[in-house]
Amino acid sequence: MKFNFKYLELEFIESAAEFNQCLHHDMQEIAFVGASNAGKSSAINAISNQKKLAKTSKTPGKTKLFNFFKAKNGYIVDFPGYGYSKVSKSQKKDWARELPKYFSLRQSLRGAILFTDIRNPMRELDITMYEMLLSYNLPTLIVLTKKDKVSIEEVKTAEKDINHVFGSCISFSIKEGVSVEKLVKEINELLSS
Repeated sequence: MKFNFKYLELEFIESAAEFNQCLHHDMQEIAFVGASNAGKSSAINAISNQKKLAKTSKTPGKTKLFNFFKAKNGYIVDFPGYGYSKVSKSQKKDWARELPKYFSLRQSLRGAILFTDIRNPMRELDITMYEMLLSYNLPTLIVLTKKDKVSIEEVKTAEKDINHVFGSCISFSIKEGVSVEKLVKEINELLSS
């Protein structure tokens, strides 16, 4: 997967299980949020052109911590994926407490990117997350993942529907240079806002 644009030079720094353990730094950051199987980890690997930077798996729910990835102009914080039924009740309770804490107290947070599968976009938990981000006045870009799995017509319809109801969105495929480049551009804009 080689394209002619500048990938993000991402480096994994550390993970944290709770808000008060999160990395202290003086740069801007954006949150990557989405359901367990939405493709956040694959997106991180695609935008950095690294195959194993973020752990991907056929089994959803691999991201169980806040994972910090450093770019030149800030950080991407990969949040735990939600909606995976095999996650324990205590883990879900922890997330329900820690995520709002992050959104309300994290001074360096500039916005969020919400990943949702284009084949079934903005399900109930995605909408709950979107509304939570909105309540904290965080600029949020919706990324419709796995666009290579549907027809061009379905992509257009999904983009139109999501734009109409939620505002800003882009469609994305890790296999398509144009959409990887577009996501890199959006991230750079959010981090420099």
